[in-house]
Amino acid sequence: MDTAIQNYTVYCIPGLGVNKQLFKNLQLPGFNISFIDWITPVKNETLPAYAMRLAQQIDTSKPFVLLGVSFGGMCAIEITKQLYPLKTILISSSKTKKETPSRLRILSFLPLHYLISDSLYLKGAWILRRLWGVHAGIEQEFKASLTPPPENFFARAVNMIVHWENETIVANVIHIHGTADRVLPYKKSVVYDYTIEKGSHLMVLDRGEEISRIITSSLHSLHPSIHTE
Repeated sequence: MDTAIQNYTVYCIPGLGVNKQLFKNLQLPGFNISFIDWITPVKNETLPAYAMRLAQQIDTSKPFVLLGVSFGGMCAIEITKQLYPLKTILISSSKTKKETPSRLRILSFLPLHYLISDSLYLKGAWILRRLWGVHAGIEQEFKASLTPPPENFFARAVNMIVHWENETIVANVIHIHGTADRVLPYKKSVVYDYTIEKGSHLMVLDRGEEISRIITSSLHSLHPSIHTE
């Protein structure tokens, strides 16, 4: 393997409150894979500020790629605006505020998310697992990805999403979205680079092989010796 390829690291940021197990079924041959861990949000912290604190886990002395799912993708966008990765991959996420559901804006006026504890969020995530697209075949994988988050994580993270103001379309972004996403619904008005038919919000789990091929093909331009078979 080319030594240049071995220096390319893909930093993976999971979805809201889940861990690196979310990426269990992704295969990216020719790249080093590293996982970003969630940290405790500061009270009233903005999404850009939080994302840059997450970015302290990235070794910027070497070429890197960002990959984010859902909330992790939004964080990846804000990191991209500051650190300029080789490419940024979004899965089941949003590039701008306009791509998030308008219903979330209600929470900016009626912040009910602050009434729910972290433990209740976790219980709710499991109870509502069908909403995320979790079916019987991936229930155990989803359950493994649900671990207690840092203190005061969920309410503050939701608040960051609600008040996210990004309108900038950043360069070198590959956006992969599913048509059956019920959390961040597929919109005909949004430009997606790749569309997964009947892909759910957590399609990274049950469509991992298909998504891996898309990502590997998208990253092929970084170096011609990366295999895409």
